[in-house]
Amino acid sequence: MNFWVSTDLDGTLLDHHTYSFEAAIPALEFCLQESIPVILNTSKTALEAIAIAEELRLTGPMIVENGSALVNLNANDDQPPFRSHVENSAQSKIKVFGAKRQEILNFLAMMRTKYGYKFEGFNDWSTQAIADKTGLSIAAAELAAAKEYSEPFVWRDSPALFEQFKLQTEKAGFCILKGGRFYHLQGNTDKAKPLRWLRQNLDRIFPHLQSAAELICLGDNHNDIAMLEYADRPVLIRSPKTDFPNIDTDKPLVHTLGEGPVGWHEAMRSILGFDHSSTKEK
Repeated sequence: MNFWVSTDLDGTLLDHHTYSFEAAIPALEFCLQESIPVILNTSKTALEAIAIAEELRLTGPMIVENGSALVNLNANDDQPPFRSHVENSAQSKIKVFGAKRQEILNFLAMMRTKYGYKFEGFNDWSTQAIADKTGLSIAAAELAAAKEYSEPFVWRDSPALFEQFKLQTEKAGFCILKGGRFYHLQGNTDKAKPLRWLRQNLDRIFPHLQSAAELICLGDNHNDIAMLEYADRPVLIRSPKTDFPNIDTDKPLVHTLGEGPVGWHEAMRSILGFDHSSTKEK
């Protein structure tokens, strides 16, 4: 099958409350059997994405921190433009599209000092606080705290001041994306930017795909809009927390009935045309 897949995690492939992907397993198994690449495209860190990919038995590239970087653990050492590096004790090969986190934190500190804005982010919280606010275990919260290219935060000031803050971040070369639980301040990138690069290099990254391979994108929230608008087959997963975001596309747009991984399986089954009997444990 001439498809490749880009999927959000929280609220899409993973249940918003439990982080389970169990309901999507038959669809994931079918993708593995048919050699359909599934690319995690998430606000999560590289460490988080790597751990989840291992659970899902996915071995291809991953897009992390809302399009800030493309991680490919299986890239050859001579395969540009991935560079080998070691950060946060995880050796990986990565192409960076965003800004370094320290630049972002320096900017936020300056904005607090100069304008007195009220907000809180991961850099302000302990691992226990991150776990409490996300529902993650302490071990998982440690991986979530290992941001390299973004800062998740909650706004504690007025809506009017938020609009002012947002304009100032854009003028400084950063952007704010809204996720399921937090705003994310990051470099001037989004979940579509690495996908454009991947499409330009599709024959090198996925030699078995034809150049006209259709891109299926699945997401549930505002930080998925750019990815969904870039997709050949955009899928909006129903969320228990928010309404479907508005998507500007001329492609057929799927809205699922099921939430999270239930909706993920529903949409993939509809697009790929498989049934449960066509999937089996390997």
